[in-house]
Amino acid sequence: MTSATEFHIDMDFKKKQSGMCLNMDEDLYPDLDDGEDSDIEDALKNVEESTDKLMLASPEYMSFSELSAKMVDCIPSGDVKILIIEEGDGPLVPVDAEVTLHYAAYWEKTKIPFDSTLTMNSGAPLKIRLGAGRILPGLEVGLTSVRGPAARVLLLLRPAAAWGPRGAPPRVRPETALFVISLYAVRDMYATARFNDLPMEEQRKFEVTVKTVDALHSQAKEIYAKKKYIKAIKNYQQSMSVLGLSQPKNEVEAEEIKKLKMIVYVNLAICYYKIKKPKYTLIMCENLDRISDLDKHCKALYYCGKAHQMLGNNEEALIYYKKALRLEPKNKEIGKPLAELDSYIKRSAKNEKVMWQNALKSVPVDKKEVTYNVDEDFQNGVRDMCQDLAGRNEFSKFDLPTGMTKDEVECLKSLVNSFQGLTVLEDGEGKRKKVSIVKKMIS
Repeated sequence: MTSATEFHIDMDFKKKQSGMCLNMDEDLYPDLDDGEDSDIEDALKNVEESTDKLMLASPEYMSFSELSAKMVDCIPSGDVKILIIEEGDGPLVPVDAEVTLHYAAYWEKTKIPFDSTLTMNSGAPLKIRLGAGRILPGLEVGLTSVRGPAARVLLLLRPAAAWGPRGAPPRVRPETALFVISLYAVRDMYATARFNDLPMEEQRKFEVTVKTVDALHSQAKEIYAKKKYIKAIKNYQQSMSVLGLSQPKNEVEAEEIKKLKMIVYVNLAICYYKIKKPKYTLIMCENLDRISDLDKHCKALYYCGKAHQMLGNNEEALIYYKKALRLEPKNKEIGKPLAELDSYIKRSAKNEKVMWQNALKSVPVDKKEVTYNVDEDFQNGVRDMCQDLAGRNEFSKFDLPTGMTKDEVECLKSLVNSFQGLTVLEDGEGKRKKVSIVKKMIS
């Protein structure tokens, strides 16, 4: 921004910030009375402590000329210089990404920032869309020279890359400013659109695949956190499509593609469970098992168990929970449903047993062997007689002597019942009771 326009943007950090996202009011602390020196000192001290805590403090021991000697130019003019303190292992921040960051801006050899996100947004990091003119041009240039998703950098901005050659009076001088920046997250909102615009040869490149998939997964993670599971599923499905096009050139790249596919299958399994589609969860676990051993993936095993439980397959669910717990024995998230399901199965088995006993009107009792007060000769005689009668085809009847005891009659009935076609007839009561064994005629 090289024009002489004078920026005067409200910096009241109790209000929602807009414009260039910088506190451009005359006073960084408008709620304080200028006469209350002790309050101002306390506020300045708090800001200084906050910058130290969040690693946004200025390296005041260096002059800007000394500092710039350790930096590299982001653009040929030298208006934007950068020193990367920490950098992520992801791709460069896209020019149209949404970034989450904190920054503090300093004049040369000062301890207190003249501008900082710490006094905006209730002290929370800012989310800013790049490429929309919301921040200084030099900040956009610097941020897009860094690899995300997290980084810490120092940027030196000359006036030409900041507020212009005249600055923004009365508070912003037309001087070089140091920005200490902590980048916390990068959201590549247009990765899919850029991927679709590429020719097929470019889409198949490993670097393009990883960059696009990382962006889709980042979006899916954010969407999942908002419980928008169907939208998250669509993102993961797009990710799998991108991975399907990739053509890795070596084993290392092939292994990375495989790992990304495993992540997709596990996350899809979880999302499908969240929208109560357990069969789809099991399909994703089967897909995972085709490219890797399912028994090595604790989270997948856990959601296999949950899916089976949702389908009412409690015995199967118990198997998967136990497998998951073997991988992570101290995981309470697995242990709790496992114990609850195990207890439920035992209660159900007990309740089912009682139900069938009631339905059949049978109460289990200990079966005891019945004994009769009769001698062995009596029993042998009855057996011989029954065998003889059972071998006959015609009707036969054998009358037993009167005066038989109760035990002798009951023993007789028990023995006769073991022979087909024989029955016992009783006539009368007491000592005059007549007992006969009858052989029915076979037709």
